[in-house]
Amino acid sequence: MTPDTAGKLVEALLKEPRLGGLHLAGGEPTLRPELLIEMIRLINAAGLSLEYVETNAGWCRDRTRAKVLMERMREAGLRCMLVSVSMFHNEFIPFSSTRNCIELCREVFGPGGVFVYMPHIYDILATMPDDGTHTLEEFMAHAGISDRAELAKMYSLTPGGRAPRALRASYRPEPAESFRGQTCRNHLLSTSHFHIDHMGRLFTGTCAGILAGAIADLHPLKTPQTSPVFVTLCERGSAGLMDVAVEKYGFIPDQAGYVSKCDLCFKVRRHLVAAEVFSELQPASFYEKEL
Repeated sequence: MTPDTAGKLVEALLKEPRLGGLHLAGGEPTLRPELLIEMIRLINAAGLSLEYVETNAGWCRDRTRAKVLMERMREAGLRCMLVSVSMFHNEFIPFSSTRNCIELCREVFGPGGVFVYMPHIYDILATMPDDGTHTLEEFMAHAGISDRAELAKMYSLTPGGRAPRALRASYRPEPAESFRGQTCRNHLLSTSHFHIDHMGRLFTGTCAGILAGAIADLHPLKTPQTSPVFVTLCERGSAGLMDVAVEKYGFIPDQAGYVSKCDLCFKVRRHLVAAEVFSELQPASFYEKEL
């Protein structure tokens, strides 16, 4: 995010009559430490409530360097960090880094300065034979999990995005027709949890790739003409969007089925992007690589 976009973002949020706490995430926000610190300063100077910075702790292998960055974030106005703990992160991030991060957060920000997500996964990883990285198979064996479907349940994963492909064995596919009638209205229209990306694009719920607005207008009017994908999903769900794709754009449902309405929705949207008529399907890079 450029400084100009960051400034416009803060201006836009200041106009909101009701706004809860903000968090800074990514990706991994500490990959751009100077920008992260500047964002913390900017948000605090504006009087907005910054609840936490979210991190996967991969930068905390060296405790001394990690503590210096945490202290700089505290001086800029940060009061808490969310440390994301999962068996999926632990495939790439040593548990020692996760433990370092949590311990340093308590030291730098105080007893209430760390939000561990999820603590029950931390407790399991803490009892592994070593504090390095581990495969999912190693985690399952140690945790006494025999059914791979338990991994998704244990972490409360939303069965969308990369999850249906990377964790296919964790889900049972169903025919596309089984999701008919499951609309996305409550999810897409909810602003209790939303994301604004580095380009200033707004995404509601946890739905990546469906443009809901932008910092220039966080509350645009949604009509079948201006936002056909968004409106169709609200009114008819992913099966309804599939009908449009089949009728007008040659989409052929996968006979192997889909693990969720989100899985179906992504596959349909990825097909629709090729038609190059749906400007609300952004960013394009989200759809370019097979997930």
